[in-house]
Amino acid sequence: MSRSSGRQPKSVNTVPGLATREAAATVLTRIIDDGRGLDGLLDTRHGPAAIKALDTNDLSLLRAIVTTACRHRGEIDHALSKLMDRKPPKNARHLLHTLHVAAAQILFLDIPDSAAVNLAVTSLKNDQRSTRFASLGNAVLRRMTREKDVLFTKDKAGERARQNMPDWLFRDLRKGYGRERAQAIAAMHMHEPVIDLTVKNDPAGWAQKLGGIALFGNSIRVPASGSIADWQGYSDGAWWVQDAAASIPATLLGDITSKRVADLCAAPGGKTAQLAATGANVTAVENSAPRLDRLKSNLDRLKLQAQYVEADLLEWSPEEPFDAILLDAPCSSTGTIRRHPDVQWTKSPEIVAELAALQKSMLLRAATFLKPGGTLVFANCSINRKEGEDIIAKTDSATAGLRLDPVTADELPGLEDCVTGQGSVRTLPFHLDKVGAPIGSDIEPARLQGLDGFFAARFHKT
Repeated sequence: MSRSSGRQPKSVNTVPGLATREAAATVLTRIIDDGRGLDGLLDTRHGPAAIKALDTNDLSLLRAIVTTACRHRGEIDHALSKLMDRKPPKNARHLLHTLHVAAAQILFLDIPDSAAVNLAVTSLKNDQRSTRFASLGNAVLRRMTREKDVLFTKDKAGERARQNMPDWLFRDLRKGYGRERAQAIAAMHMHEPVIDLTVKNDPAGWAQKLGGIALFGNSIRVPASGSIADWQGYSDGAWWVQDAAASIPATLLGDITSKRVADLCAAPGGKTAQLAATGANVTAVENSAPRLDRLKSNLDRLKLQAQYVEADLLEWSPEEPFDAILLDAPCSSTGTIRRHPDVQWTKSPEIVAELAALQKSMLLRAATFLKPGGTLVFANCSINRKEGEDIIAKTDSATAGLRLDPVTADELPGLEDCVTGQGSVRTLPFHLDKVGAPIGSDIEPARLQGLDGFFAARFHKT
């Protein structure tokens, strides 16, 4: 291996669990320092070489460690600052990421402390960049194991949650929603949610079969474990995984039976499936070939049909206009931080501004695909108002030929608080906070509550 990698030849490791922890540190480095997303990094075909030799169980453990390190990054930083006499050099990135990987296990995961400490120290010794820090790492982590029960006793829960959110994001949310709501969002990000499904029909019946809870529409919440592919109804195509909030935009199109409907930026296909299941003639447009293949595979399992177009909607034009359009535009995905805590560490105000400009261009372009009298729903999974309410407020309706068609509270029973004064829909992570556990479930209540952050606005073409 080259000298530039920092890895010594003797580091060919046979220590059980070491490869997984070293790969976790590598992946965490790519997220924090390079701004890459976790899902892409865990793609065994295109991700880092360090993960390609890991088996399924090791990959699951790696994902748990890295997700936990991202979810609790601020708390881990705070804990390390208490345990270290002085800050390490800023360029000691391998040391810092190795300590974060170990701390995630010691403080938040059910993994023996001795394993977390010993593997971290071995990793530091084996890497030329960090050999000199091995004793420091050993001392800090052993002290952490001794003091972990009292490290946070003086910290309020709200302060701990706030620590886990980047400053720029908290400032944006505080400006958009006020301090109290921003803190409530941060608090929900502390809890990994259970899985939501959208069923083709009979949500109450499927909730009972899967030991879950019927929410609204065709959404159910399932606190089950194990491989999703083994759950009842999966192989029959009875349902698909989709956060309940993500199911809302498609419903705003109203009755689209037999109508020509475009789903723009369609992958991975949850909304495409919703539209097809209503009996619409759906055209799914997606500019990524691999993502379009995944969409086709999902719809095949669900026994649903659509037409597929691989194209950039800013360059593509349909042969004839559509009766209705759903545009779920590319966004910062900050509404999905509960499920994907790495997201907040890969974004910045500059990225949000670039995405907002792209979304507005897509909205104006999509309007040209719509018949007069048709309906267009613009949506995304961001909680930044710059990517939602601000776009709608700044869109020149005369230029676009669009008129805002306000959503009313009676269209979303049980979610009335999610309808804004603007007439758009804004779900936030702390919404849907009265969900009770299924009978016999001992799952943490906070994991059963909440929604992904979503924005949706409906337009009518004049």
